[in-house]
Amino acid sequence: MNSTTLNDYQLIIIADDRQVVLERILQVTRYRGFLINGINAQVNTGNKVATITLLVSSSRPITLLIDQINKLIDIKGVTVDNSATQQCSA
Repeated sequence: MNSTTLNDYQLIIIADDRQVVLERILQVTRYRGFLINGINAQVNTGNKVATITLLVSSSRPITLLIDQINKLIDIKGVTVDNSATQQCSA
């Protein structure tokens, strides 16, 4: 294994509530070389919107992953929560 330092990120993803969305996000994450450390998905049945919290790590810039996730058809938005990742690594 190489000695590259991995950076931890927590992504908050808002998406349409469709079954295939989670599979697509996981596929893009793997293709872009990010390790998945945790995932939590919740659905608001009233407005059919899913909130997915994805914990990932990589030595690559997080913008590579965010840009690709945002290109997926059912994605409404992606944000990075840096405060949560700093608490996890402390």
